[in-house]
Amino acid sequence: MSEDNSKNLYDKRNIDTLEMVYGRGYLSAGGDEEVARVLHGFELAGRSVLDLGCGLGGASVTMSRDLGATDIVGFDIDEVVLGRARVLVEENRVDDRVRLILGNPGPLQFADESFDIVYTTAVACHMSDLAGFFREIARVLKPGGWLTGSDWMILEKNQAFHVWDKMLRNRGLNFYFADQAEFNLALESVGFEQIRFNDRTDAFTGFSAESSERVANELMPSLLSSLGEEGYRAFKDWSEVRYAGLKQGGMLYQHLYGKKGKSIQC
Repeated sequence: MSEDNSKNLYDKRNIDTLEMVYGRGYLSAGGDEEVARVLHGFELAGRSVLDLGCGLGGASVTMSRDLGATDIVGFDIDEVVLGRARVLVEENRVDDRVRLILGNPGPLQFADESFDIVYTTAVACHMSDLAGFFREIARVLKPGGWLTGSDWMILEKNQAFHVWDKMLRNRGLNFYFADQAEFNLALESVGFEQIRFNDRTDAFTGFSAESSERVANELMPSLLSSLGEEGYRAFKDWSEVRYAGLKQGGMLYQHLYGKKGKSIQC
């Protein structure tokens, strides 16, 4: 697995801004309810879970506090966000159930067949080698284990998509968006079975519209104070362009699932 963004992408100001918009423990929309929705029907108690790209720790805390998980490893390559995750884990008194590990880009540092479930959100979109990413997840999953999560995907490379993609690249962010067929092919190519997707684009379009409205109105004074006028305008533009990418049919946001099969190629 390779991670194509540099370490320490987020600083305190970035984190504070995103938590202001999306809630404590989260760098993107959805929050606790979306974590529960992704994992609906999965029994977490007594199973080992890898929260891959755990960020600020919101999902790990939700799994342990609300969904019965007792053995979670939260893994991230960003020391800054992981430090904030540690605070959240301790505040919620789930440090006996959640271990947070700082790693490096490249192969995961876990032994083969270490986890029953791998949960990952908006990580695959940063990977230039999608099949390699899923192959490494398969390696650390136990036989019959599940990949669960969600990610951004291309619906159509229309004007709205290109504007969104260009804005991200102009800001030095490396994204490698793929469509659902490419996700499916990558998963199949390394032996995942029972692959399925759950389209959450309508919900995330709503989340995006709501956050854009709050950024433009309710949160404007706080964001201006935190970011300054230039930073606020840049963040407001980012919120609006992402909303347009969803609303105008450039992007999908989907839950994704795959079971490690017997013929998995690790």
